[in-house]
Amino acid sequence: MFGDRRYLVTELLLAAIVGACGSGGTTAAPTAGQTENAVTSINPGGPTAAPTVAGSGANAALGGAVTKGGDYCALLGPGDFAAAGISGAAAPVENYDDSGNYYCVYAGDSGATGGIEFDAFVGDPVTAYQGIAAAAGILTDDATGELPGADKAGTIMNGPGGMAGIGVCKGKFCFAIDVPTTAGARAQLMALAKLILQRGSGLGG
Repeated sequence: MFGDRRYLVTELLLAAIVGACGSGGTTAAPTAGQTENAVTSINPGGPTAAPTVAGSGANAALGGAVTKGGDYCALLGPGDFAAAGISGAAAPVENYDDSGNYYCVYAGDSGATGGIEFDAFVGDPVTAYQGIAAAAGILTDDATGELPGADKAGTIMNGPGGMAGIGVCKGKFCFAIDVPTTAGARAQLMALAKLILQRGSGLGG
């Protein structure tokens, strides 16, 4: 959702793993200054950049259903953003880490800097949603009741860098979408979130 989300979510996941594997003592989460090292320890050299195209390769390509272990960026294609009324999306540049978290940027550098971004996480929904919400500053609007099947959903319409965003969890599958803030951004985000919930219906178990 935001330029630093991959580091924050990884930090939270590391804290949860260390706490579960420890001898029962309290484990402190890494400080902000340790975040980059935490990411490097999971995947030396940082996240692996893998520019790919969702669908056929054209900017009009649509996403589709994805199963566990697949390329989660393929849930949304540039054509899905265009169909929702969001212009400027191209084939996503993907970053992913060894925890199976995917960060997919369709325009700009990140959602937090006015770009178009979709991030997906499968695993610990509590930690993932906390990371999404923290990166957004705050998800100010509870949208859970508007997304059938969602366990938790929240939106923000004026986030960092002129960003509108949504965070959603269903079972173990969580995702976030960021687009530029416009008058129609909330409706656009809801439409895209419904698509992802349908296409990723098998990821939450």
